[in-house]
Amino acid sequence: MVTTQKNLNNNNQLKIAFESLDSSVEYIDHLNGMIKKLLAHYHQNELDLLHNELLEIIDFMDLYIQLMTKVYSLLRTNFPELNFKTDSIVALEVQLLGIVKALLVAKEKNDLLMLCDLLEYELVDNLTQWKIKALPELKKLKSI
Repeated sequence: MVTTQKNLNNNNQLKIAFESLDSSVEYIDHLNGMIKKLLAHYHQNELDLLHNELLEIIDFMDLYIQLMTKVYSLLRTNFPELNFKTDSIVALEVQLLGIVKALLVAKEKNDLLMLCDLLEYELVDNLTQWKIKALPELKKLKSI
């Protein structure tokens, strides 16, 4: 009985993990939309709105990183024999964490040009790579 309950619980958690991967594409699209909005505020010199958008983007990035950490944990638990974190996924993770760290440093220094460059060129590119490389690769585990 305990084993059956544990398997059922693992299956439910795995289902949630794959649903999270599926919704991550929309999440990334939403983040990219937020970045475009922030950049529009920057170009229109609406600095108060820019700062509000930046804080929201950082919060969303934090949630995304936490979500992916939990998804990895669930995948690792359910597929212990597989190495699903390829070199390209690890590189994207490291790059994403570096971008977030650089964003926080630029925010502390109030370097708006650096912030906007990081968002427009680094973060959008990284998130796009997540959409076209990492997420599809992880979703393949669903068929195993």
